[in-house]
Amino acid sequence: MDDGLKQRLIGAFVLLALGVIFIPVLFDRDRIEPVDKKTQIPVAPYIEPVVIEELTPPEVENPAIPPEQMYVPDEDAPVAETPEAPSVDDDGVPNSWVIQVASFRFEKHAEGLRDKLIADGYPAYVRTITIDKGKMTRLYVGPKIDKGVLLRQKKEIETKHNVSAILLKFEP
Repeated sequence: MDDGLKQRLIGAFVLLALGVIFIPVLFDRDRIEPVDKKTQIPVAPYIEPVVIEELTPPEVENPAIPPEQMYVPDEDAPVAETPEAPSVDDDGVPNSWVIQVASFRFEKHAEGLRDKLIADGYPAYVRTITIDKGKMTRLYVGPKIDKGVLLRQKKEIETKHNVSAILLKFEP
């Protein structure tokens, strides 16, 4: 390469570098001003501390029962010695009761427990219903006209099979 060409290229490079450094300084409208190092925050005011006496919980005459026992039926409640007399509905059909033992998503599980209940001597049957979540199979024991008999059977079934059964009015 020719010496004159090298000098021109180096000169152009130096001028370009100087332009990149100094042209932004020439066209910069916001001047760099020194930062004021004195604080602008006012002095904190003096606040007198307030002494608050220790709080004590109020005394309650009748405290609420714990949640675990809130919906447990009262076993010691007096039971009427005379059972409810059987009644009839508008169509002349006797009102009867049924125990819903459990609801199952799979029919085989319901049928297995139904067979155990039948073996124990309970009149058990299953019904399949459709709800928004899909098909469910419900296991029932009954129906019986005497509600007291079903209440005793409900307690026996709950303790023996570890389920939470409910007593419902029978709808044929």
